[in-house]
Amino acid sequence: MTSRERVLTALRHEEPDRVPIHEQNVCCRIASEIMGRRMRTGGGRLRWEETAARWESEQAWQDYSGHIIEDVGDLVRELDFDIAGIPWRHSARPSEKLDEYTFRYEDPASALWSVFHYDEDTDVFDQVDSAVRREGIPAIERAVAAAVRAAEQAQPPSADEFVELRALAARAGDERSLKHGAGFLAIPPESPWLEAAALRPELIEQYLDATVEQSLITIPELPKHGIDVLWAGGDLASNAGPLYSPAMFRRFMLPRLKKIVAAAHEVGLFYLFRTDGDVWPIAQELFVESGIDAYGEIDIDAGMDAAEVKRKLPHLTLWGGVSCGRTLVFNSPGQIEEKVRAVMAECKPGGGYILGSSNSIHTGIPTRNFLAMQEAARNFGSYSA
Repeated sequence: MTSRERVLTALRHEEPDRVPIHEQNVCCRIASEIMGRRMRTGGGRLRWEETAARWESEQAWQDYSGHIIEDVGDLVRELDFDIAGIPWRHSARPSEKLDEYTFRYEDPASALWSVFHYDEDTDVFDQVDSAVRREGIPAIERAVAAAVRAAEQAQPPSADEFVELRALAARAGDERSLKHGAGFLAIPPESPWLEAAALRPELIEQYLDATVEQSLITIPELPKHGIDVLWAGGDLASNAGPLYSPAMFRRFMLPRLKKIVAAAHEVGLFYLFRTDGDVWPIAQELFVESGIDAYGEIDIDAGMDAAEVKRKLPHLTLWGGVSCGRTLVFNSPGQIEEKVRAVMAECKPGGGYILGSSNSIHTGIPTRNFLAMQEAARNFGSYSA
């Protein structure tokens, strides 16, 4: 089977030749150790370096973007991942460089701004300040208005917008299954937005409606470019449970998620919802009533054990199963092999399973442990054994 055939067979809940394997993000350090050269593949360093290149010049950014496509394609080929896609990036051009690791972004039209900082020790490039954090609902009002304007002006994506994905697929070879992030849907997981959900629910509805409208314009174009699955969803939980109540999920998320999933199904795409955290309290709404096909970032450290999800929700295709917060960080290669053997025994029968970490291969994971998981996936993933 080709990788694409393998993934589509698993998504249809049929048994392929072996369990497909995929990681949505492998940090630059680990990729560099595997490939023996500098790699630009994922993690905070990728997003910080791309931001710095964008600040330097348009040409520097174009050059860096080209390295990303080459490096990710080479890593997918080397590790024989079955799914390929553009990694998480931060390609907006900053308005100001505050220091080597810190950049400010500002939109004069909306007076919205944010500051992002890179921490070398943790390999995290994340927002550390913003207009929303400082102002709360007044800034959210402007953000919602900007989202509505963007939705009103949205056009179907042109072929040029898929050039990088096509180049990555060609570099990776072997007819990989291709994913795309269209269909992302989330209330931003920040306190001001969650407060607005309670105090100004109409703002949240307008924001999510704008997100849906943009998705509905994009989704019909994706199969034309070889895309099979929407690798979407959006973080909505912590280890303590969902960030908002089941009633709020039903009001804000469920009807809009159903629209996106229906649009995906209409053109033959599968929809995978990604979120960390404990989502058992909203499992009926999220996993059954929404109509989604698959669930990823299965957070075992928050109580979302892949084998239990498989038993309770056998219609879902699952991606994940190996904790990147504990197992891959603290266990030995031998213990990781046993974990992969166990999760394969529970999750692979009947198809509907793609092996991976519970989120990403981050810099805290020893490279030998990641490679042990990959080797075990080959050893225990065959359906003919």
